[in-house]
Amino acid sequence: MSDNKDIYEIYTSNGLILEVDKNTNQIIFDKRKDGRKVGKYTQEYSKALFEADRILRTSPYINYQPQYLDPNFYTGQASTLLEFKDWQSIYLKDPIKGSIAPWTKAEKAYYKSLKTKKERYKYLVIRSGIRSVVIDIPYEAIGAVDEKGNVDPKYEKLYRIVDDNKHNLRSSLFHNEWGMAAGILGDYKYLANDMSQNGFNARFIQATILYIQLSGGSSILDKPNLLGAIYGYADIAVGSGLVGVHKNPLREQEIKTLAKTLKPDEFGMLPFIDEIMGVDWVIDLNKYRLANDEFGDIYKALRSDVVEGKIKDPRDVDSTYESRREFDRYMDGYSNGMINAYGYDIPNDWNDAQLKIDSMILTAKLAALTPPQGYPNAPRYFTPEKLEWYYKRHKLDKLLDPRIPAIYRYNFPQSLREKIQAYAKEHNIKE
Repeated sequence: MSDNKDIYEIYTSNGLILEVDKNTNQIIFDKRKDGRKVGKYTQEYSKALFEADRILRTSPYINYQPQYLDPNFYTGQASTLLEFKDWQSIYLKDPIKGSIAPWTKAEKAYYKSLKTKKERYKYLVIRSGIRSVVIDIPYEAIGAVDEKGNVDPKYEKLYRIVDDNKHNLRSSLFHNEWGMAAGILGDYKYLANDMSQNGFNARFIQATILYIQLSGGSSILDKPNLLGAIYGYADIAVGSGLVGVHKNPLREQEIKTLAKTLKPDEFGMLPFIDEIMGVDWVIDLNKYRLANDEFGDIYKALRSDVVEGKIKDPRDVDSTYESRREFDRYMDGYSNGMINAYGYDIPNDWNDAQLKIDSMILTAKLAALTPPQGYPNAPRYFTPEKLEWYYKRHKLDKLLDPRIPAIYRYNFPQSLREKIQAYAKEHNIKE
């Protein structure tokens, strides 16, 4: 925090602090080697930085309050150590099926009480935590387009805008996010386009699981006795490790075998696939209000080092305390050295300046709309050692425990939670 009373600060989506002159309202950019302070993009770039700061400060989750585990022991009070150790232990193995963001009995009963595919579609989208960042889509508009392409007249204009942009190829980020919007509206086949090309790994994995839930596992890969979307998840995510998931040949084969046995429900959906297939730990340096790796450069560097044998994937069954510490050191080093330099003005000779500006705004929206407690079917991975580092410094938010049911997370609509609780009470459903 600057002591200069003529200065105030704004934030970038990757956590940098930029100083602004109160008198001129101009951002004080770092000096480049050529000494240039003002370029032809300065005004537009500055406007975008202010807008990104506003987006981060007005996140719909801005009132989220972390609950930090206190590592200190106080006479007459229970220690948090056992609670911490129980949480820490889950990262030493693959997640147990049904343990991550589990469906509660009340939630399942309420979901099954929904009588139409549209109602269930809407519920699954809301539960996923995925929200559109390219255009505002109200809850009421989710699933407004059915599988035959029929559009709810109230949302015809919204649908046309999304439909015109769902093949947006300005960048993989824009392509993915307009596809995400199309999927939210009801065209689920666009939910997971080519997000492996950027760094929002958890969002990609959650979108893929949601795609499987909504489609019943069907995809263009379908063959006799094979649900292609599930097979594709095993191949692209678990088989390659390209999108933050642990490369695991045994689990890949298990999922591919599973794809030959499942049958969709009466609505052609697989809502509980996360319980059946299980979920995977995801390495993703992007989180709520902080996008450190928007283009995936850091994760790609880490993965390359794993492939080349320089470091060991901490999720390997034979990883050790030493190998995980080494991984954390590499990750911290890359995070510090590869951060996007938003503090510099855009050079005059950049031909893609507008794309950089627009991408920065989009990245801020992604950071602001990432659920504070993460996506239910794409749990963020911590090494046990990193988790302990946070705990000992009184910086470990107990609400980040991925075992918290989806309906009890901050981003889950309170009105919907109350409906589920009322339904459970009416039907005497006990957890």
